[in-house]
Amino acid sequence: MRTTKIYIALFISSLLLLALSCTHDSLPTYEDVDRIYFAWARPVIPLGSDETKVNLGYDNPVKNDSTIHVEVLLMGRVSDKDRPITAELIKSESSAVPEQDIEILPSFIPAGEVKGQLVVKIKNSEKLETTTLMARIRLTPNEYFHVDFTTAYDAPLKNGLEYNVYFDAKADMPSLWADPEAGAILTGYFGTYSKVKLQLICEVCGVTWDYFMHDPATEKAIDALNAKIPSEMSYGWCSQMNRYLQNYRDDNGTSLLDENGNVIRMGTTIN
Repeated sequence: MRTTKIYIALFISSLLLLALSCTHDSLPTYEDVDRIYFAWARPVIPLGSDETKVNLGYDNPVKNDSTIHVEVLLMGRVSDKDRPITAELIKSESSAVPEQDIEILPSFIPAGEVKGQLVVKIKNSEKLETTTLMARIRLTPNEYFHVDFTTAYDAPLKNGLEYNVYFDAKADMPSLWADPEAGAILTGYFGTYSKVKLQLICEVCGVTWDYFMHDPATEKAIDALNAKIPSEMSYGWCSQMNRYLQNYRDDNGTSLLDENGNVIRMGTTIN
């Protein structure tokens, strides 16, 4: 019996020594083959959507290009140097033409970081005034990263290596104004929405149409509005607009009208 107990004790001791020897560095990891994937497909907590929509309408000056940043995550170990992210446009599944409509700019996972940004340039053109283009972008392998994380969390029909960009320059109502809560506040500031009025606000106040947009997948419209246009800023904008409209009346002898034939007025009359 005593001998049996000794054997058991020795066996347990051996297991403990084996467990202690299996440090973090010796456990199987992705350290030898690092991988990247889009953050929206994060396995634990998904981050946003697999697409973004960009409207270049009312850019100031007109026909500006736009640059978007799409977050990419690392599955592996951080590095002491910047490592490039590479991607391509899936031509067969996109209406956008590479280099002509869209360009993938130099992008990196920075040194010491577990995430980076894929930088994409969207090019404006006259066709965007009537056509919405779609670009399906896929991460590609390079000497630093493998790309085989294809199954997205809770979205088996989507691919964690792909991201969709839709873009046009149609002058539709922006999302902050279309939201009931945020839109009511904007209407209180600037009066009833019209395309001509928004274009004028962009020109006079030096912003773009996109300034009145938000991503409903990641933020509430009211939070985006409060962050972008706090009340003190809105008063300054209304003052600028009221002065502009008064000068227009003085110079032309008539009020400026919108596309519906209505006089353009601010909701707040502060001068």
